[in-house]
Amino acid sequence: MNKRYLVLLVLAIFLTACDSLNPPQPTPLPYNRFKVEDVFNAFARAGLAVSGFEQDRTVAREAPRDFQDRYLFEIQRIAPAGGQVIIFATPEQRAAWEAYIEQLLGNSDTRRNVVYTYFHENIMIQLNTGLLTQEASAYRDALLTVR
Repeated sequence: MNKRYLVLLVLAIFLTACDSLNPPQPTPLPYNRFKVEDVFNAFARAGLAVSGFEQDRTVAREAPRDFQDRYLFEIQRIAPAGGQVIIFATPEQRAAWEAYIEQLLGNSDTRRNVVYTYFHENIMIQLNTGLLTQEASAYRDALLTVR
């Protein structure tokens, strides 16, 4: 009878060890979990005034054309100027835009236009250069609160 309990004990230890070697993996979150509304809500929570939201899929001729959504908006102090929010559906879309922005930053003729460009998760915001650095930083900080 003791042998039977010993076998069961060894079997229980073995099964416990197997479970610890293969712990359950967390369910991956979808890449494109944030939407443009999440960005504008973060701006509002931070007390940043934006208006004139307009969906627009038209981009500069040499810019990547792959993205999920794109909105233009106005910032009251510099209206009608403001910025754009681009939402990416895949990491590849974001990578293409990051490479494009890096290319623009590397060119003295185009650098100024993209100085206030920020990426977070599947989101990119680009702000007009008419803003002061501290103003642009407030929008960047609000973007980083999107969770």
